[in-house]
Amino acid sequence: MPVRPFVPADAPAWAVLNNAVWNRTATPAGLLAEDAARLAEQVSRRWVAEEGGQVVGLAHLYFFPFLPPNFLQLDLTVSPDARRRGHGSALWETALAETQALGISSLATNVRDDDPPSRTWAERRGFALHAHRFSSRLDLASFDETPFLPALVRAEAQGVTFSNLAGADEATVTRYLDFVADRLIETPDLAGHPRWEREQVRGMLHLDKNPRPDWLVLAAGPDGEWLGTTAMVQYRDLAYNELTAVSPQARGRGLALPLKLYAIRRARAAGLSTMATNNHSANAPMLAVNRRLGFAPQVGKWELFREGESLAGSVADQPNLLK
Repeated sequence: MPVRPFVPADAPAWAVLNNAVWNRTATPAGLLAEDAARLAEQVSRRWVAEEGGQVVGLAHLYFFPFLPPNFLQLDLTVSPDARRRGHGSALWETALAETQALGISSLATNVRDDDPPSRTWAERRGFALHAHRFSSRLDLASFDETPFLPALVRAEAQGVTFSNLAGADEATVTRYLDFVADRLIETPDLAGHPRWEREQVRGMLHLDKNPRPDWLVLAAGPDGEWLGTTAMVQYRDLAYNELTAVSPQARGRGLALPLKLYAIRRARAAGLSTMATNNHSANAPMLAVNRRLGFAPQVGKWELFREGESLAGSVADQPNLLK
């Protein structure tokens, strides 16, 4: 099966196929800008599979900061009408060879949770379930905050105040980056991982490419102690809630919902119609908050890991079930 490296001229076909399979709204320009923004030391390799001169399959091997050390992310997608013809296997073997050449021992991949055959295909190649993540969206145009105002009143009755980083000096921004880094390793997503460097947090929050400090909301106690935060970034016409977190000593005080309410207000004020977020299946409290606010569940994803020694084996004799 013909597999070749991605070139910029493939960006339109890549966006169309990836959007169709994953229900996304990426643009060719956005795809190329994403590649250009990657740091030189970060791995990023793309390949396409062709059939009859048309791109029918995609593979992207890249560094993803939410993975454990010595992991790379592999996104592999084949058009539904071109499956079972070996394109996925060809892309897989190409990406696997590159992984081994880089000396990387482990891989992660994602599969839609409404696509069991693709999960089986990945498991045949040594992947195993690591986590289940839920995607959800909130219709900002129809959202009514009235039922949730009592939660805000209860928080304020505790002496909690809500602010944001608009106009913050560099010392405050640095303190905030450290605060977020501490909260990240308390989440199910990054528990047990190395603590992020400040520059990684800056990148996640888009502070260097599309800064919205007013979208970084803080809850503070009467003594000024920071208790929690919610952070949003923008992707085209979508507000994405990267993180809502409360410090361990402040949990159980009902702060997560008011924090999200402030984020919703800011997204609506910006004229955006949709807010999206993703949650680890183990994060039951935040899933409950999202359901209460009216976030509608979308197709989720299984996160699969292929760790260590399993990368050494050949896949040539493994059956091609789907891609």
